[in-house]
Amino acid sequence: MPDHRSGVAARLQADLSTNLDRLAADVVALAEINSGSFNPEGVTRCGERLGSLIEPLAPVRLEYVDIAPTSVMTDRGVLETRPVGPALVATKRPEAPFQVLLFGHLDTVYPVDSAFQRVSRQGNTLYGPGVADCKGGLVGAIEALRGLDDAPWGEQVGWRFAAVPDEEVGSGGSKAWLQAMGEGCHLGLGFEPALPSGGVAAARKGSLTAHLVVHGRSAHVGRSHADGRSAIRALAQLIEVLESNNASPGVTVNCGRISGGGVLNAVPDLAIGSFNVRVESVAAHRSIEQAFSDAVTAASVDGIEALVQWTSARPPKERTETLEELLDDVVAAAASLGHPLVAEDTGGSCDGNDLAAAGLVNVDSLGVCGGGIHSPDEFALVESIPQRAALVVELIERRIQGR
Repeated sequence: MPDHRSGVAARLQADLSTNLDRLAADVVALAEINSGSFNPEGVTRCGERLGSLIEPLAPVRLEYVDIAPTSVMTDRGVLETRPVGPALVATKRPEAPFQVLLFGHLDTVYPVDSAFQRVSRQGNTLYGPGVADCKGGLVGAIEALRGLDDAPWGEQVGWRFAAVPDEEVGSGGSKAWLQAMGEGCHLGLGFEPALPSGGVAAARKGSLTAHLVVHGRSAHVGRSHADGRSAIRALAQLIEVLESNNASPGVTVNCGRISGGGVLNAVPDLAIGSFNVRVESVAAHRSIEQAFSDAVTAASVDGIEALVQWTSARPPKERTETLEELLDDVVAAAASLGHPLVAEDTGGSCDGNDLAAAGLVNVDSLGVCGGGIHSPDEFALVESIPQRAALVVELIERRIQGR
């Protein structure tokens, strides 16, 4: 097919490269609003700030959507729910022949009482909470949408820009809503940060959260220790059994938090272990769920009762023919703009996993280049925003040509 691309992406990249101070200011304005997943007031303010950046793309419809609370495991071994903020969706040209879903998240991993609250700048590098994951990406998405408005073919493209409030805790409340946002769309574009190499994610592992709640029998340590059944000991044995699954290909099992027990002169009758599990395939997903079920059944003997509670699950995002075709377009688009990249498999998971499972082909790591995410060392490279915004515009034009 002849190549008749318009050059809009290259011009956008050149223009934005002369406006790095404005881009940095927009990222800072979002990142200095604490929007930890369980800070609904902060998430609301972050969404409103993002909405104010989108409004100049008028005519655009902005909606704030209430999202169901997220389940959390307490130290008492009881599931409770905690509220999250609203999602934001902006819509433009819903009747256009080519529809795109752009997606990202408002929340970060930094709670409202985190010491990591402010952004500093050294040259064109920003250091701060969420600057890479994924507030820099949200700013890049807006700039890509500005580029679409300037394109001679832009009227062919309608879009929904959805930002969820709970991605960092598994998107339990927003998953079904986001999947519904993808219905009728031809392409999904996610603004999670670029991989450390600057590349984009290809296959992603699935991510599961499991909590083992173990009940034992309390007894006085001095007088009747043998009558007790230690929940902590049983949990420790379960952790050993379950983490032995790490020898299986494509599976990672990690117990990241434990709690339980009480006074030191009593046999502990409660222990909780919380796990994150990564799986490469649907078969591995089913296998590990069975492994947890078998383990708690085997442990529930002689005064011990164990159960497993699953609180979030993202399926693996596997390489498919349609994904490979999309990734080929991404790589070609980046090369044409002078910043080559590669598509790499990764152990991380995100909303792109859930959208792929619902049938929407997507590339989900078009956000800024940076690093140190989920740590006080998080940083974002402002000069990558023009590159990534231009990449999105170039990719959409290529997909339209190939329709």
